[in-house]
Amino acid sequence: MNAQKRRMRELEHKREIERLWQEKLAVYKAQREQEWEEMRVKQEMEIIQRNVVEEEKQRLLAQHAEILNQFNPKAASMYGSTQFKQ
Repeated sequence: MNAQKRRMRELEHKREIERLWQEKLAVYKAQREQEWEEMRVKQEMEIIQRNVVEEEKQRLLAQHAEILNQFNPKAASMYGSTQFKQ
């Protein structure tokens, strides 16, 4: 009878260890998924910000292309002088 009780306690202990391990694994997976989602959102925001900055840069260059060409004619090709004239 003692041997049987001992085996039952060992089996119960093994089940409890397995259950705890599964819970810990589930928490770990959820954390990793959340980290990936946060990273994805951050990358999307960086892309959007870069696009806004580039659009504003192009707008300012177009707005001030004639002035820039007067002060630095060699760089006119860089500003695309024909492209930015109003």
